[in-house]
Amino acid sequence: MIYLNKKNKSEGFSLVETLVYLFITSMLLLMIASLVVNIFNSKRLFKSEEVVARNARYIMSFMLNKLHNVGTIDDLGGGSQNIMFYVPPDRRFNLAIEDENFVYRETQATDSVYPDQSTAVPYLLNSDNVRVSDIILTPMSDNYGQTNQGVILSFTLTYGNSEDKYGYAQRTYSTFLSIR
Repeated sequence: MIYLNKKNKSEGFSLVETLVYLFITSMLLLMIASLVVNIFNSKRLFKSEEVVARNARYIMSFMLNKLHNVGTIDDLGGGSQNIMFYVPPDRRFNLAIEDENFVYRETQATDSVYPDQSTAVPYLLNSDNVRVSDIILTPMSDNYGQTNQGVILSFTLTYGNSEDKYGYAQRTYSTFLSIR
């Protein structure tokens, strides 16, 4: 009888097996890391889009509520900041962009005289991290020549810096708001 000694078989991994293992592991780790980075970037993008949309909804809702009781819209010429909205019997308001903020100012007449709008307390319509630009207010009349039917409101909201691909959002909104 012949006995074979099987102790020649080496224990452990060969160099090829170790390299294959390292390659597969590194590919899996690379895919997982890429997935995590993509999820993080998508979350930042959705957040910036949501912040801009929330600010736009608030501005439009605020304006719609304020225009509810407007009796007269007076376009004094010279751009959007010279449009006055009069609410009977004695209130007046306007909108302006100041330091990239959408500002609402309301004054109340005393003895039929309105104080200067710049003396009114400013109310910011956008949040601190959102910038407003390109506001356009256009008073509208209807097809029958009746004036003061409402305004077309257009504005641009910007969140973040344009260099930041995933933390930047900029949208322009436009709507018609009618006087009821």
